[in-house]
Amino acid sequence: MSYPLYDTDEFAKWAQAHDLHLVDEMAQAIWLTIDGKLYGSDLAVEPHELQSQVASYLESWPAYNAVPVTKTNFWSVVHEATGLIRVVSDTEIVRTMIGQFFTPEQNHWLETSQYEIEPYTKNRHYFE
Repeated sequence: MSYPLYDTDEFAKWAQAHDLHLVDEMAQAIWLTIDGKLYGSDLAVEPHELQSQVASYLESWPAYNAVPVTKTNFWSVVHEATGLIRVVSDTEIVRTMIGQFFTPEQNHWLETSQYEIEPYTKNRHYFE
């Protein structure tokens, strides 16, 4: 599986610039990456507000700017192009794209945490 808009180092730099840091457990996370890294924040901000800031990470990629991104398809693009999983620890769910492929590293966290998987947006096949 290929994720054209995910680079481990670039995402880590972006995360640090947005007050996100690596955490050790799902209860502290807002993002689960394809390489099994959990990112969280100590800011007193709702997780969905922090998660929507991922647009600033994606805007640095020409392939993202070539797709007509709208409010309707934004989260489809995020999941399809990066493989990221949104973590909502307050309700112990993870938000994914319908039919999203999980890497072995992501599966490890999903199985050990037993968070409910909530697919909520469809794959629009922009990056195939």
